[in-house]
Amino acid sequence: MSRHTDVLICVTKLREEEKRISDLLKEDGLNVEINLDSMDLPLESDRSEQVGLALIRCLSQKQALSRSTLLELAGVETVNSVKAITICTNKIYQSIVFHKASIPQPRFKVAFTSSNITASFDDFNDGFVIKPASSSWGRGIARIVGKDSLDTWIAARESLDPTQQSFPVLVQEFVDKGDFDIRVVIVGNKPIVAFRRVSIDNWKTNTHLGAEIETMDINPEIRFICKQLIDILGEGIYGLDLFYDFKNNCYLVCEINQNPEFAKSWKVHDVDVADHIAQYLKQKITLKSKIAQTING
Repeated sequence: MSRHTDVLICVTKLREEEKRISDLLKEDGLNVEINLDSMDLPLESDRSEQVGLALIRCLSQKQALSRSTLLELAGVETVNSVKAITICTNKIYQSIVFHKASIPQPRFKVAFTSSNITASFDDFNDGFVIKPASSSWGRGIARIVGKDSLDTWIAARESLDPTQQSFPVLVQEFVDKGDFDIRVVIVGNKPIVAFRRVSIDNWKTNTHLGAEIETMDINPEIRFICKQLIDILGEGIYGLDLFYDFKNNCYLVCEINQNPEFAKSWKVHDVDVADHIAQYLKQKITLKSKIAQTING
């Protein structure tokens, strides 16, 4: 990396989203480098000082946390921050942090053994959801309805994980959210778009699993929740998933992730997420440049 790099984009592979972000940044005159998971990072002082900031878009949550940590230790600002990625890549951390900050979310408990989960029937009368601490695209998440379904889950888990290395897990009440959840994309410190992800065939409403997209307005209640989260995590790029709890008539935070995909959704809601991200990164680079000029005289 011989020249100054304004934005280092860390990716597992260059998808449509990252390619568009890169192209937009280059159109604005910024120097962009693509860094794959298999490539070296600029960690030595003579190299790290040549990097303005790093955009972390690795598919693997483990890689995202590892590479952002290394870069931050080397003095490179990362988007998102290591603190934000640490919280966003662990559903248990999120629930604890949200609870401490009084952010509305489904009731939960952290289960360290299978017997802890069995006891959850006393806490969640209408059934519950089991979530691994780290997962994406709805993988590993199971809805438990009745003791028979829990016995099946435990038997399968014991055969795959006899020493229970995958514990603890998050046990969360099942929320009557209808046939949709809500994805809110946050760039910087504000939500830029919200849309419903609707599925009549699957209680998991991920677009990755076939959910359809319906645009919606960002109301004051959603804006306030976003502000609460930014106050905790700091500015960045986030995909916030909300439930509307029809039983209690309120919004609940399901989870927030640090690497929202938008290749499919933005073509429906017509908000150019990549452009918002590119402009946010450009603003950060410009600010860093002004601060450096002031320091240097």
